[in-house]
Amino acid sequence: MIWDEFGCEIHLDALRDPTAVQFVGIECEIEAITDHGRAEQLGWKVTTDGSLRNNGYEYISNPIPIPKASEMFKKLHGTISTGTYDPFSQRTSIHVHANCANMKLKEVRDTVWLYALFEEAFFLMCAPDRRDNIHCTPLTETYLPTIYNASVNTMIARWHKYTALNLKPLIKQGTIEFRHMQGHADTALMDEWLLIIRNLLATAKEAPLDSTLLQEDNMKILFDKIFGCSRLSNDYTLVRSLMTNQILDLKLAVI
Repeated sequence: MIWDEFGCEIHLDALRDPTAVQFVGIECEIEAITDHGRAEQLGWKVTTDGSLRNNGYEYISNPIPIPKASEMFKKLHGTISTGTYDPFSQRTSIHVHANCANMKLKEVRDTVWLYALFEEAFFLMCAPDRRDNIHCTPLTETYLPTIYNASVNTMIARWHKYTALNLKPLIKQGTIEFRHMQGHADTALMDEWLLIIRNLLATAKEAPLDSTLLQEDNMKILFDKIFGCSRLSNDYTLVRSLMTNQILDLKLAVI
């Protein structure tokens, strides 16, 4: 297991339990804050972030099950107050840390493969300008596809923090970080985003992935498992048309 392999700083037994529900931690960057309201009482840690402007703050949750995370997100935006500036400028984002401490090393590697295959779909869930943001660079635009078949230890050692999918937190926190999402207060979008992340990890745990991953019928089945809960559920044809580079990356490095 990841927690045992890396000696992660785990303070909650459920995070080590392979049968537990999916836990996540959320980091919300918001600018133009005039009042934190009851954010801290609701369980949010309030901190500053040097990349934010106009009285910007970052709100960080503890590890929590996804249904509670959705509710906390809704309550956060129902309690804070913002001023005249845009609270969700291009400087703001939402990062989700998904617990992987209770996963096997191969399950994490399979998660990377599945994510890499459908990377364009993850970006379609976000504002278009996020794909060009230097703080969430697509994997396919880096050298990382050349190490998709390496050990998880090697992958982490050579990974970049500012990629859209960040493996670096696995060592200390036992999490994979999803950095794609722009700052916003859309609870429906956030619900879908969290369910997609849950489905990605659950699908990676179902069965070991092999060369059949790239068979056309299987790609459609996997897409439905991961994105069937979302606004992309009927857009497989569009997603498939955008996957050329990702499929080539996996063919060259994995299969």
